Amino acid sequence: MQLLLLLPMAFFLPPWALLKGKAKLTKAVQLVPLPEAGEEVMPRDICNVAGWGNTRARGFSLPSTLQEVNLKVLKADRCTRYPQFVPTSMLCVGDPREVEKSSFQGDSGGPLVCDGTAQGIVSFGKDDGSPPRVFTRVSAYIPWIKKTMRKLQD
Repeated sequence: MQLLLLLPMAFFLPPWALLKGKAKLTKAVQLVPLPEAGEEVMPRDICNVAGWGNTRARGFSLPSTLQEVNLKVLKADRCTRYPQFVPTSMLCVGDPREVEKSSFQGDSGGPLVCDGTAQGIVSFGKDDGSPPRVFTRVSAYIPWIKKTMRKLQD
């Protein structure tokens, strides 16, 4: 299964408002595979996240180019300080010692790509953007994604 990744800079508009018809695959618009249902990402794995979100912990500054960073997957217990963290459907990502490396406001919904596979979706974290951050675990939703895709094809 593959997912089309579109990363529009105008994140104030929902992506479906920007896409009119089928997307054309180009060097900048590519497919990224989805994981198998239940597939695990291991602590210490290095993954990549990209986005157009805020680049300042204090204040607000949007970049003029797409930003990306490599982040380390952590053990789930590193995110238990977040009461809404659910290890079976979420990933804990980002080394707390690397405070300049993180997803932040405006990056939500963006992909976490591990070894070429979309394993996570930027979700939430501390208000100051410091790691670790929480990502939705894509493999937990593969049955729902497949069911929804079948309905859309009917």
